[in-house]
Amino acid sequence: MAVRKFHRNRFNKSNTFLSTKLILVREKKLIEINYAFLKCTISNNKLICFGHTKPTEYSKEYEFKVIYDGLSPPKVFVIKPDIVYNNDIHMFPKDNTLCLYHSKTDDFYWDNKKHHIHSTIIPWTLEWFIYYELYMISGKWEHPYIDHRLTK
Repeated sequence: MAVRKFHRNRFNKSNTFLSTKLILVREKKLIEINYAFLKCTISNNKLICFGHTKPTEYSKEYEFKVIYDGLSPPKVFVIKPDIVYNNDIHMFPKDNTLCLYHSKTDDFYWDNKKHHIHSTIIPWTLEWFIYYELYMISGKWEHPYIDHRLTK
């Protein structure tokens, strides 16, 4: 019995690894087809994509990185310029990743069984930079959001 259980657990772990690898390869391909300006690689069982965006001709150029392991929700980091967390902009204070989705709403949520990075995370990221630029002008986050400030 113990031998049978050992082999079953080993098979399940192997299947999970293979399944995750296929998810990453699929996501990489979909991103490359839809967004030629993003450069993606798979390294250490993570999909890593680098990109640049300039929301308007008057905007700064923003450099960002998307990291996805196929299991957890993707994370988006701003590389340049340095954007420091504050309660008014939608970033997570723990790691300064962009707040692009919320688990409690139907409009902006991430589900790795239903969604693809190319059709959610990338457009949401590009849109986030537009709203960040508007915030820099008005001092108010203009996009609909769920408040998750550190201090209320």
